[in-house]
Amino acid sequence: MGDQAAGVGMSRGQLVAALLVAALAVGGAVFADRDVGPKGLDAAPLSSVASGEWFCPHGGGDDWEVELQVANPGASPATIRLQTLGGRRPDESTTATVEPGSTLRVEVPADARERASTVEWFGQWVAVGWVAHAGGEEGGVAAEPCAPAAGGRWLVPDGTSAEEENRDFVVVMNPFSGDAVVSIAFLSERNVPTRHSDLTDVVLPSHRSLAVPVSDYVLRERTVSALVEASVGRVVAASLGVVQTGGIRSAIGYLGRPPSQLVFPGGDDAGRAELAVMSTGLQRVSLAGELLERDADRPFAGLADSSPPGESGRTYQATTTGPTSVLFTTESSGIAAARRTYGVVSDQGSTGGAPPAGAWVVFSTVDGSPSRPGLVLANPGQEPAEVTLSHMAPATGAPVRITVPPQRSVVAPRRFLEAEPSGAVLATSESGTFVPASASYSLGREGLATYAVALGIPIPSQWIPAE
Repeated sequence: MGDQAAGVGMSRGQLVAALLVAALAVGGAVFADRDVGPKGLDAAPLSSVASGEWFCPHGGGDDWEVELQVANPGASPATIRLQTLGGRRPDESTTATVEPGSTLRVEVPADARERASTVEWFGQWVAVGWVAHAGGEEGGVAAEPCAPAAGGRWLVPDGTSAEEENRDFVVVMNPFSGDAVVSIAFLSERNVPTRHSDLTDVVLPSHRSLAVPVSDYVLRERTVSALVEASVGRVVAASLGVVQTGGIRSAIGYLGRPPSQLVFPGGDDAGRAELAVMSTGLQRVSLAGELLERDADRPFAGLADSSPPGESGRTYQATTTGPTSVLFTTESSGIAAARRTYGVVSDQGSTGGAPPAGAWVVFSTVDGSPSRPGLVLANPGQEPAEVTLSHMAPATGAPVRITVPPQRSVVAPRRFLEAEPSGAVLATSESGTFVPASASYSLGREGLATYAVALGIPIPSQWIPAE
């Protein structure tokens, strides 16, 4: 399927279809709720079994490989059911068991831009993320955590159409047993949202996904953010960036209203970081940012001096040295941001931000050897975070304890990471809170050919493993 077919192959919802979908909305919601239940699993009654679902709009392409990483930090086994979606009938689902304290990597179909996957879990909470490797002329690695919920409004900040070789997409998935009706608007530096009839009231059938090419609707803009709204049903959205000269990146969108304070950890990149900011409100808003480095913190120049107008997208650039995280703050509820970083060769990384927490699963962003694994921890608080890092099975090795000072960024010990470059890490704090991210290089003669960044996944309080 070509890019154009992937983007608008789903026909625009005509009035009759829209009315029909609306009439079935209640029934569709019921089916959607049933859809996350343990179908075909020999388990206890639904009311007594803890369960949940992860949604992974990872995308794909010719000669792409995508692996889902599933980690179980608990003391009980977890049963998972996995299914991959696309523009046609979904693939058959598969089930597996994830043992306590272990990780599982599963390759999924990734032959088209719109590919997406779902992972349901039963009995024990698990964390899920993806690593995508683009083969052929595209090349590069992208990694990202999956989304733990679906909804009706997504903010997707990271997109661009500035260069002809950029082919950015918005990937939208409908993982439920009821059709969704979706509209997409693009926000850029034009200060006027781009809305097109092809992207208004699009009927996205149940268990389907689509990929919208950004440059088909907005040309030659440095920043092109997307506002994805479902008037019927629930969906999940993410950005996918492909540079024809080499390099890919992906970032999950924000569901609903992003937090007013976000932390974007950053590792050993090429010294250039960009913050793509979208504003969905009507008025100009104020922003603030700090760069949290290893030994100091300093203002993010330009953020406070050039706040974005309403209904726009803007990109702000900073020069970094060593591990540098961004503390981003706004008083507006309609603001979302993504951090884009650049590897020392040509690959890119992109990720959203998160508030600090005390326990995380951090997936590896390494894709083969040789590699240079990296893990950075940012502490935006006023007290030190005393953190223990532990490898999850099948990796072995002794845990390490590190202190992350207030308003600083710290990298994990190289010896600890090199013991298992492709493994997941459990990061827990005895005091204070933090935000971790994996930022790694891999492949090529010196292990620097590809670069990928992925935010950690916070562990819900009721599932944090006991010491």
